[in-house]
Amino acid sequence: MLVSLSGVTFGYDAELIFDGLDFQINAKERLGVVGPNGHGKSTLLRLIAGLESIEGGEMSIRRGTDIGYLKQSQELPEEVAVHDLLLATFPEAMNVKRKLDAIHVRMEQGDGSEETLAEFGDLQHRFEELDGYALEARVDALAAEVGFSAEDLKRPAGSLSGGERTRFELARVLLRQPDLLILDEPTNHLDLVQTERLERRLAEYPNAFLVVSHDRAFLRATCQGIVEVERKKATRYKGGYDAWRTQREERLRRSLDEFVRQEEKVEKTEDFIRRNIAGQKTKQAQARRKMLEKLERVDRPEDVWEAAGHLGMQFDAGDHSGGREAIAARGLCVGYDDKEPLIRDFDWILHRGDRVGIVGPNGSGKTSLLRVLLGRQKPVGGHAELGYQVGVGYLDQKLKGTLDPSRSLVEEVRSLRPDLTIDQAREALSRYRFFGDVVFQAVGSLSGGERCRLSLLKVSLKPHNLLAFDEPTNHLDIPAVEVLEKALKDYPGTLLIVSHDRAFLDAVVDKMVWVQDGVVQVVEGNYTTARRKLWGSEGKAVAK
Repeated sequence: MLVSLSGVTFGYDAELIFDGLDFQINAKERLGVVGPNGHGKSTLLRLIAGLESIEGGEMSIRRGTDIGYLKQSQELPEEVAVHDLLLATFPEAMNVKRKLDAIHVRMEQGDGSEETLAEFGDLQHRFEELDGYALEARVDALAAEVGFSAEDLKRPAGSLSGGERTRFELARVLLRQPDLLILDEPTNHLDLVQTERLERRLAEYPNAFLVVSHDRAFLRATCQGIVEVERKKATRYKGGYDAWRTQREERLRRSLDEFVRQEEKVEKTEDFIRRNIAGQKTKQAQARRKMLEKLERVDRPEDVWEAAGHLGMQFDAGDHSGGREAIAARGLCVGYDDKEPLIRDFDWILHRGDRVGIVGPNGSGKTSLLRVLLGRQKPVGGHAELGYQVGVGYLDQKLKGTLDPSRSLVEEVRSLRPDLTIDQAREALSRYRFFGDVVFQAVGSLSGGERCRLSLLKVSLKPHNLLAFDEPTNHLDIPAVEVLEKALKDYPGTLLIVSHDRAFLDAVVDKMVWVQDGVVQVVEGNYTTARRKLWGSEGKAVAK
């Protein structure tokens, strides 16, 4: 046992997050934590990492257990190089190295005393024990895996962006190799190549890890057990992600059967009591009444995943399907005027009815390509144009320019559809899980997931024969992503989607645009098929 929680209660203000929580993780276990947004996944990780204090119950940690937690957006020393900060993950080794360097200088200056040589030998032996001579190679290799180039490692840490800081923290915690590695949405800010590298590293990780993720492909690739957080509890399941889905459905079925059997028994017993309480079988009726009073009633099982997936999401392509060529690009160069183009000489036609996914490494120009194709950004060369009567429903990755933070949710809906009454706007909002007085709150008060749902609602309010979405699954929990998948499968128009969600791409597209090193390749098939065609089953490049 590494960490054990027993009967734990915890909450924020008046909201109780956990009540009677029991959970344990053992050495070398590989567990994924799942659950709809707002049910306490991240809170569970923070409790285990010691960043929150339990309010009731007991929590025990095996003596000497090193727990590593992926921190988000930590403040970093402004002027220290990224490489030096990563090496600082090994303070003892770096301290020994400084001493060795100092003695080496003394020896070069002529200090060859037996005492100095003995001290140098002892330090050198300790440095070898700490694997010090391999540390720089380890740091460089892991930094490259999460997307840092040799030039990036020379940069001052203060220059890192928010996403780069998250990747830096991921590298730092992986270098430590703690007894228990805790990762909260580790694939955020990673591109697909970096995500698959992380999967391979976790497959070889020698100790236990606990990971929260909405990336179903990532959970399938890394986890051997699933912890479902719901209704203020945590339930353990053996096996990976798909085994959990099967076991979960079976558990719910059994719980519902138990509830129904008890309800039928109670109904028959109450009927017997009513018919016999004043008759010849009064004593039997009284005995059964006492039995009912002592009966521990089974609650009707609540499927929080089904509830979280209650989204009336659908998209209308309208009466006109648009021209045969939805988008035509000729000699397209994408980038910025003062820099080398990200993409050069791209010729392509998006045909009516195509369902296309766009993927590539971070910084390769996926979002810029999408915006240029839609006419939302100027190309640095060539041209792109929309086809005849093509109407675009666009979802921005950062949700900028589509939502006014000062408006209420009702006002935001009616800004696009002024013909809707307040009640009609509220009804539309309820289909996207906005209820009660929430609809009168300011848009600026919403979480990322809520803003994404509101943006998707706005796209659905008018017909569009081309949907162009940039990272639509960002901020959405798994139930919402699966509803979006179904809505897009049912959508009869043209799709153009930038995404790093492999399971999502496999479900909704049948053609891939792969952007890398200034080159764009168009490959038939969903993500898994296209990847196999381009990179082979072993992940090695077979095409440029």
